[in-house]
Amino acid sequence: MIWLRLYDPGRTPAHWSEMVRPGQYAVFVADANSRAPRDADGQPFRDAGRAETAACAALCEGLAEAKQFALDVVMRHPELCCEVYDHEGKSNPPLQTIYNPAERHKHVGSRHGRRLALAGGTLAGIGATLALIDLSRGFAWMWGYILGLKCMVVGGTLLTVGLLEWYAHRGERDRRR
Repeated sequence: MIWLRLYDPGRTPAHWSEMVRPGQYAVFVADANSRAPRDADGQPFRDAGRAETAACAALCEGLAEAKQFALDVVMRHPELCCEVYDHEGKSNPPLQTIYNPAERHKHVGSRHGRRLALAGGTLAGIGATLALIDLSRGFAWMWGYILGLKCMVVGGTLLTVGLLEWYAHRGERDRRR
């Protein structure tokens, strides 16, 4: 496993994805909540101009090595997650996203889906209420209608994503028993 700068103008090729051969895997470490890139110690990359602090990924020779590296990172730092990509790079979804097993439920699964659905439903309800109040007053407070529509769009999106995730993982608890 080697650390590879994502972009290095002094290197040929300059972009990381052109260096990964079939059979190799790139592991990206990120904050599990915000998905902000991190190093293996959980520290954010600060200055892209300096080699020691530029954004990097771990380049592994096999999938087993990539999974083991990712598991080691998330076990040391539960607030992180790792995404494993093959030689095709980030043009496709990650082959696997690895979380600390004790923290995984916060980011994936039926409990996460329920939280998203609840937040989305609440936000959509608030938006609908604001829009209806403004509509009943003949759009006297135009901000209520505008803000209400925005809340309904964001809330509806969260509600849909949450329900889909909840549905996809609905038997998760039963399978673990």
